[in-house]
Amino acid sequence: MMLLLLPLVLSMTITALISFWFLRYCKGLAKYKNASFNVSIDSSYQPTVSIIIPTYNEASSIKDKIENAIELNYPPEKVKIIVIDSASTDGTADIAERFESVKVIRQPERKGKSSALAEVFKVATEEIVVITDADAMLDKDVLKNAMPYFADKSVGAVTGKQILINPNETISQQSEQTYREFFDTIRTIESKIASTMIFNGPFMAFRQNVLEAPPQNSVADDTEMAIHVIKKGYRALYIPEAIFYEKIPLSNESRIKQKERRAQGLVQSFWRHRDILFNTKYGKFGTDVFPSEFAVHLLLPFALMISIIVFSISLYIDMTSSLIITSIYLFAVGIYTLAVYSDINKIVNSSNKDANIKDIMITFLSFMQLQFALLSGALKMVIFGTSHIWEQISDIREN
Repeated sequence: MMLLLLPLVLSMTITALISFWFLRYCKGLAKYKNASFNVSIDSSYQPTVSIIIPTYNEASSIKDKIENAIELNYPPEKVKIIVIDSASTDGTADIAERFESVKVIRQPERKGKSSALAEVFKVATEEIVVITDADAMLDKDVLKNAMPYFADKSVGAVTGKQILINPNETISQQSEQTYREFFDTIRTIESKIASTMIFNGPFMAFRQNVLEAPPQNSVADDTEMAIHVIKKGYRALYIPEAIFYEKIPLSNESRIKQKERRAQGLVQSFWRHRDILFNTKYGKFGTDVFPSEFAVHLLLPFALMISIIVFSISLYIDMTSSLIITSIYLFAVGIYTLAVYSDINKIVNSSNKDANIKDIMITFLSFMQLQFALLSGALKMVIFGTSHIWEQISDIREN
């Protein structure tokens, strides 16, 4: 009978090993809590900046977005705002053209964000190119806080921190914010030891001479561009002081759709750049950061799926033994997870307070939702291929 449960033991062992791998990685990051970015930051450094705003049917937000970009705390003579509109049907480009200081490029056909970026990069000649979403508002000091890092010639790209601004404190919002704070901490520490490739699309800044448009079929253009910068020998950093504000979908359905879309892009990028795995050419990014993120974003979702399938079958073979075996694995992983979460939580909250049960459960549920999204996105990509043209999340713009 036990031989029949061998597939369960194997699948659970593989899943546990991948989980321990990532958890050990996170625990190792905690010791870099007080480390610096190891770059020469010059607060007086003010390079010229192109601010690119890709749009498609953003009439409800484009006016506020352009005004937000114009009012940034940065010398206006050093900023050029470019709107690249992908065949909007609601007059977005017309609204943008009312601003004399804004250059508007109209695409006759909507081909996706990657296509729009490839076109606009041809005219973005300023030293630093910033890409920002039409539905995200930038903090007035975002450039002031981000540009000093480019004074160091080793830095090729930076991204910033998202702050949610939904008017109502929903469970969905709490879950997303708690989850993001945890993983934003990981992105920050990855930046301190090497680079991070998981960028936030609503605010990204790139050194113009290393900027490369993502492949036209890319779903996660932000991650793709960050990885290309890293492959060219530059660092890609997450700067928590570079803040932007964004709304979160209020409905759980929209939130899952958004997470699945982003997850699919990450799966595509991780697989496309698998040559980085354990490649010493990229230093700690190739030997530590990328393999660990690859494990949790690509390997773990499939390991979990196989374990769940095998567990379900094993219940019919020997329910009691199957439950005991599974409980042992869950207990072992759970205890180690709590220890790691406690270490990271102390960094997130800048205190020595232990995490409460609510925060632990919210982060766990959000993490499992991410795993489901990664698996769903990967399977859909294999079966149906990718769609690089974004479907707008309507309730972000309605609330």
